[in-house]
Amino acid sequence: MTTTLVRSTLVIGMAMVVAACAGGDSTAPPKPANVSAANNGVSGTVGAVLTAAPTFTVVDGSGNALANVGVSVVVTTGGGTLVGAPTKTSSGATAVGTWTLGNTAGSNTLTITVSGLATPLTISATGTPDVPTQINATTGAAQSAFAGAALALPVTFKVGDKFNNGVPSVAVTFSIGGGGGTLASASAGTTDASGLVAAPAWTLGKSTVAQQLRAAAAGITTTASATVATNYAVEVRYFGPPVDATIQAAFTASAARIQGFITGDLANVNFTATNTLDLAPCGITGTPPLNEVVDDIFVYANVAPIDGVGNILGSAGPCYVRTVGGLPIVAVMNLDVADLQNLQASNRLNDVILHEMMHTLGFGTLWASKGQVSGAATASSAFIGLQAVSGCVFHGGTAANQCGSGTVPLETTGGNGTRDVHWREATTATGVGFRTEVMTGFVSAAGIANPMTQMSIASLADIGYVVNLLPYDAYTVPSALAASFSAIQGAQGMGEFTINEVMRAPIGSIDAAGRVTSFQGRR
Repeated sequence: MTTTLVRSTLVIGMAMVVAACAGGDSTAPPKPANVSAANNGVSGTVGAVLTAAPTFTVVDGSGNALANVGVSVVVTTGGGTLVGAPTKTSSGATAVGTWTLGNTAGSNTLTITVSGLATPLTISATGTPDVPTQINATTGAAQSAFAGAALALPVTFKVGDKFNNGVPSVAVTFSIGGGGGTLASASAGTTDASGLVAAPAWTLGKSTVAQQLRAAAAGITTTASATVATNYAVEVRYFGPPVDATIQAAFTASAARIQGFITGDLANVNFTATNTLDLAPCGITGTPPLNEVVDDIFVYANVAPIDGVGNILGSAGPCYVRTVGGLPIVAVMNLDVADLQNLQASNRLNDVILHEMMHTLGFGTLWASKGQVSGAATASSAFIGLQAVSGCVFHGGTAANQCGSGTVPLETTGGNGTRDVHWREATTATGVGFRTEVMTGFVSAAGIANPMTQMSIASLADIGYVVNLLPYDAYTVPSALAASFSAIQGAQGMGEFTINEVMRAPIGSIDAAGRVTSFQGRR
């Protein structure tokens, strides 16, 4: 009996174990059914830790949060980094770790893969630009246009953060940084969503000096550059005593101004070792013969004592001209240092140097040989070039005693260096006086502008140059009444300076190969 009872008990126990195994579902851990995120889609600064860090929660079929579920959390887009990413879930919301967004503004994502779930969870964040640290021209820089012309395309600037992400809604101000140009409209703008802003239309200055447009935002400044287009080159060379740097600056500025309104290239003239040009006949001393290519004109300047303040200013004009076309190759300016220093002190030096350099180009000095003067040495002396006449009319000189009769009145007083080679200064019975225009035989009193007009620029076209009429100065041809009043002011000693000068005529012509033909008896 005892043996049988033990065996029965063993059988019953084994059966209970089998039964327990068969009914195991009631004690197995719950399975993940879903994963969701909080703070998904937040924004933060590029390159910085996301302060509102997202979390995620894994739940079972009843919506209960599950702990210790295996997970993988990785950065998938945006280029950021993740430190302390979990490998198992918490009992509630699980932090993704310390998420530093990438350096590029825009979308950043994490991918969370949950053990037991087929579809991973994507968490996103948006990187927004940091504070502005830079501003740069992006399009429209390095353009070229004629002096006084607007650039074809606007210059666009980008305000960027330290990673060069465009920063939106930043106020940007614009100004001319160099070259004397102008802006067409309001000098301020605001960056768009990409950090871009276009400057107002930019009209270049009147000379070939460096042209710059300045843009400033959030205490940061940059410049964009442009160039004045020209194919004409004035090269100034000095001989004689050393020339003061401030006087040299006036020569440089005048050459740049001329290059702004003469734009057409002239044929090169080639001097070689076997065919040099002796400069001594031009009065140019201490300088070796030319053994190089001249493009387009060499102006030799000598600034030395002559006869003190207020007497002879000096002489200027071409020495050699081209055989074809008759335009200057080599020209000379001899000026009294005392007069230049006096003019510098009254801030009139640049006007006078520009005036004299115009004579080296042929203004006045080539008019007679080009057949552009009528009534020379009479009270009716006039310039007959039609383009200069049109320039005078442009500035309001439409009356018959101005330029409406088809000529421009020329100076009738003074010696050979004044009459017939300048615009008329004072009104006479036969024509208006142009008073302040830079190419009369007088420079205005200190503080009064001496404008370069379309009339003077166009007169160069009448003798053969290709010119750009845009870089003129504001000017109105005086009426008879205005001219009379101006004459009264001059008579009352208002500080007008008479430009007593000697006009140089060319002594010969030179062909493209450097061969010289002398003009006998001409100086």
